[in-house]
Amino acid sequence: TPSPLVATTFSTTQKPYTCGACGIQFQFYNNLLEHMQSHAADNENHTKGDSPKTSSASGPQEQLWRGSQAQAHPSVKLQIQPQSISQRNHTLSQNNGLPEKERQQVAERLLRVMCSDLNMLNVLNSKDFLKLAQTLVDTGARHGAYSTRDALGNMSALALRQLPRMYNQVKVKVTCALGSNASLGIAVTCHSQTSGPDACYVLTAYQVEGSRLKRYVLGVREAELREGPEQIHHWVQNVLSEFVMSDIRTVYVSEPRLWAAGFAGSPLGGGGRGRICLRCAGCSLGAVVQAVLGKRSLQARGLHELAELLSTCRDIASSTTLALREEQCFNTSTSTTEESTQGSPAQCPTPPCWDRMAEALLQVHAHFEHICEAYGRSKSTAPLLQGLNKHLLSTLACLLAPLRLAALELSSQRRPTLQQVLPVYLRLEKFFTSKAGEAGTGTASKLCHYFLEALKENFKVERAHQVAMVLDPQLKLRSVPAYQHEDIISRACEMAAETRDGGLSGGGGSGGEERDGDGPPTPKISRMDGAGSNGGPSRGSSLVSGTDEGSGQVRQEIFQYLAEPPVQGTPDLFQYWSSTVIEKFPRLARLALWLLAVPAVGIRSECVTVCEQSLAMKRRQQVTAEEMNKLIFLRSNMG
Repeated sequence: TPSPLVATTFSTTQKPYTCGACGIQFQFYNNLLEHMQSHAADNENHTKGDSPKTSSASGPQEQLWRGSQAQAHPSVKLQIQPQSISQRNHTLSQNNGLPEKERQQVAERLLRVMCSDLNMLNVLNSKDFLKLAQTLVDTGARHGAYSTRDALGNMSALALRQLPRMYNQVKVKVTCALGSNASLGIAVTCHSQTSGPDACYVLTAYQVEGSRLKRYVLGVREAELREGPEQIHHWVQNVLSEFVMSDIRTVYVSEPRLWAAGFAGSPLGGGGRGRICLRCAGCSLGAVVQAVLGKRSLQARGLHELAELLSTCRDIASSTTLALREEQCFNTSTSTTEESTQGSPAQCPTPPCWDRMAEALLQVHAHFEHICEAYGRSKSTAPLLQGLNKHLLSTLACLLAPLRLAALELSSQRRPTLQQVLPVYLRLEKFFTSKAGEAGTGTASKLCHYFLEALKENFKVERAHQVAMVLDPQLKLRSVPAYQHEDIISRACEMAAETRDGGLSGGGGSGGEERDGDGPPTPKISRMDGAGSNGGPSRGSSLVSGTDEGSGQVRQEIFQYLAEPPVQGTPDLFQYWSSTVIEKFPRLARLALWLLAVPAVGIRSECVTVCEQSLAMKRRQQVTAEEMNKLIFLRSNMG
């Protein structure tokens, strides 16, 4: 029996509920009620706090609370005690001296300071900050000077008391942005982020607004040891139902654990033409490394010398006696123009999802001379050098450096990356093929063949990757051989034709069923190569002719676009498609502004610090799981 908390797929004949304030539609009535309550909370600052009756009534009540608990008021503490979470509203009600409107403004300022750095939760109760707040209250208060503790109470508790109100305000803005009629489609990433012994899942939405890419962190969930992918699917679906309509065109990017467990077959990534599920490209590159250098793989292939080398590199990289600093560049035989723009691997942080064992090996190779000098001085560390085969280490570093460089390129946060997936795959395939021919018949040749086999099995190139590459005016079809051009053009025509009836209305590309309602019907677009059918009854010859005409127009647009001269320099892709050629190629522009917003990697490096801080606060019992989720939501979306 499905869980009653999980939103199931509805028939498209059911009319959605519409918010009268902003026009956003919801399939679930409870979500509409929560959305309207968020509107009320957003407007409360403008309608509440000016009434003299409210302030006069709150004064005696706060005085009574103060008188009844004056003896029990503890001394100032630097951290919130665990029991203060459940008693926060009761302890704050004893504070007096400031009108509620003034207190609310101070709480909002405190919460903004906290969201700039989640570690500020302790700083807000430190002595230095309390002295500063005391000075501000004494010199700037319009209603007289009061003790900071009497006027504001526990600073952290006061800021967290404002958390639900500000969360609702920001949630309204995010919901309106994701559900606006100007939305061409969104991308959703669900990926885990490890922080020490704990991990949490981060749910993020991407979309193009105007000519800029916007990112919204919708939710954070602490990963539990025994939960499976089904629980994560349910959580993702419940969170998305609060922000977006279920029939909006969506591309999902998830980690292999969720992708392999049927994320694409769930109601989220499910079978509609407007729903696409992709595997995180960074995780795919990590899977390529693990398929070759994993412990079981090395044992099965009899590469014991290589297993000993990896174990030694891991021990040296984790040693506290020798700190490996990334001062030098890793030797790489694949110098590309992308490398010059990204910087050398040694100058860049470790890419998300990159294999730690491979990173340790590359660090040891980059500092090999320094390690030999430092470890050779001591009799206790000198035996470790016996496990370092310099020739084998150099061979592995040469094969791993292009993979790390590819992970850096695909995890870039400054520009679109989905269109780079297919060129990266072709470049790596060419590299390992050429190295396999040069290496002869030794261990190096075997490793090249192993990497090439692992690349084909684990690095998945989907239709969306091919079409996104075509939509980059600098790439188009230049990276692929000529015999693949027709197939990729057909796929681009198919996707562009699928999106021509949806997108601007926010409901294009619905999941598998045809929409019923007023006005002309929305036709299904047949595949260009005739390999697929819609599986439904025919709707008449006029529909077929309209479909053929639309497909012909899309195909004509694509050939005109491909015939355009190459773009000079490195263009801003969103600016290019939103202003330069949108009138000339309207269908391609709508497709490009959807697909190019999809990141190739499902996790951002900035989420690492935020997750670490929030999980640390939760372990110290400073905040609850719900407050942690709301703090990260504000930290990511308030700007």
